[in-house]
Amino acid sequence: MDTFTAIAFLFGIAAVLSFINDRYLHLQHDIGLLLLAGLTTAGLRVLEYFVPSGAIGFLQQLTQSFNLNDTLLKGVLCFLLFRGSVRVSWPTLHEQRWLVLWLAFAGTSMACFLTGGMAYGGLSAFGIGVTLPQAMLFGALIAATDPIASLAILSKIGLPKNLETVVDGESLLNDGVAVVLFTIFAGSAISGSEASLAEAGSIFVREVLGGAAMGIASWLVIHYLISHSSTYCTGLLVSLGAVASMYSAAQQFHISGPIATVVAGLLTGNITGPRISDAMRAPLGTFWSGLDEVLNALLFVFVGFHVVLINPLQNAIPGVPGLIAIAAVLLARALSVSSIVAGLDKTAVIRADCLGLTQLLTWSGLRGGLSLALAVSLPDSGWKPLILNMTFAVVVFSIIVQGLTIRRLFTKDKLAALLR
Repeated sequence: MDTFTAIAFLFGIAAVLSFINDRYLHLQHDIGLLLLAGLTTAGLRVLEYFVPSGAIGFLQQLTQSFNLNDTLLKGVLCFLLFRGSVRVSWPTLHEQRWLVLWLAFAGTSMACFLTGGMAYGGLSAFGIGVTLPQAMLFGALIAATDPIASLAILSKIGLPKNLETVVDGESLLNDGVAVVLFTIFAGSAISGSEASLAEAGSIFVREVLGGAAMGIASWLVIHYLISHSSTYCTGLLVSLGAVASMYSAAQQFHISGPIATVVAGLLTGNITGPRISDAMRAPLGTFWSGLDEVLNALLFVFVGFHVVLINPLQNAIPGVPGLIAIAAVLLARALSVSSIVAGLDKTAVIRADCLGLTQLLTWSGLRGGLSLALAVSLPDSGWKPLILNMTFAVVVFSIIVQGLTIRRLFTKDKLAALLR
C-alpha cells in the first residue's frame, strides 16, 4: 500500500471512529478512539474466522505501511512535544521546578530499575525466561510517563494549575531520560555485554546536555525570525520548519531530540510568544492546537490497531507477563514518587499531602505511544515478543483503565489540597 493511500484511509477511519465516539459513546476523545480501534480490529479478527473478507489483511497492510518507531519517534513526536511545552507557564514551572526535575530525572531512573527488577523476579517465578538486562530494558522503555497520553487525557480533567504544571513538566522531560536509559540498556540486552558506568554516564550527559544546548540554539533562531516577521504565514513556516529541522539535527548528532524540543518550546511559549502581535499569535495558537488534536487522534487509532494486530507472545501462560508488567510498573511508580515527594516535603522544598499526591502521580502516570514505539524498534529476537506483550498490556491498562477512572477517583476539592 502506497503512503498516500495509507494516510487517506487512516484519516477516514479516524474520522468515522471519532464520530461514533462523539455521537454514541461520549468517552474522552483519545481514549474512545483507542478503544474503538482496538475493539473494531478485534471484532474483525474474530469475524474473519467465520466469514473471510480480507478486512484484517487490509488493516495489517495499513498498519505495516507506517513504522511506529519512525512515525512517532522520527515524525510526529517533535510537533506534539513542541505544542505541549509551549503551553507550560514558566512562572508556575519555576515554582514547582524541584518537584518536576526530581520526578523527571531521579524518579524516572528509579522507576526504571525498580520496574526491571520486579519484572525479572516475577517472570522468573513463573518460569518465563528473561535475562536481567532484558528486564531492565523493559523498565527503561516503560518508566517514563508518556507526554502524548498525559497531555491529551489529563489536560481535560481539570487539574489545578500547579498540579497541571507538575504533570505536564514531568511528562515532557522524562521521555528524554527514558530514551537515554533505553539506549544504554538496549546495547546490553542485544549484545549481551554490560555497559560500563563511564560509558553510560557519557551517553546520558551527551544526550541531555546536548539536547538542552540545541534547544536553546534553535529557540534563538525561532525568536529572531518570528520577532522580525509580520505575517501569520511566515510565522507558521518558521515554527514548523525550525521544530522539524531541530529534531532531525538532534538525531544526526545523537543527542536528545525530545529534550531539545521541550527546551525550545518552553522558551518560545514564555519569551517569544508574548512579544509577537495578536494578529500572529492567535492563528498560530489555533493551528498548533488543531495539529495537536489531529496527530493525537491518528496516533491513538494507530496504537489501537497495533495492540490487536500484533500477536506478540508464544509459549507463555496467557496474561501472566502482562499482569506482572502492570503490577511492576504501578508499584515502581508509587515507590519512586513517594520517596521523592516525602523527601521534598520533609525538607520543606514543597508542602504537600504526601499520600494523596503520590496516589495522583502514580495513577496519572500514563504510558502510550512512546513506549510502544521503543518496544517495536527493537531488532527481532527470541525475547522481543515478551517485551512487546508486556508493553502492550501496560499501555492498554494505562490509557483505558487509568485514563477513564482518574476523574472519578480525584475530585476537584481533593486535588486542590494535594500541593500547596
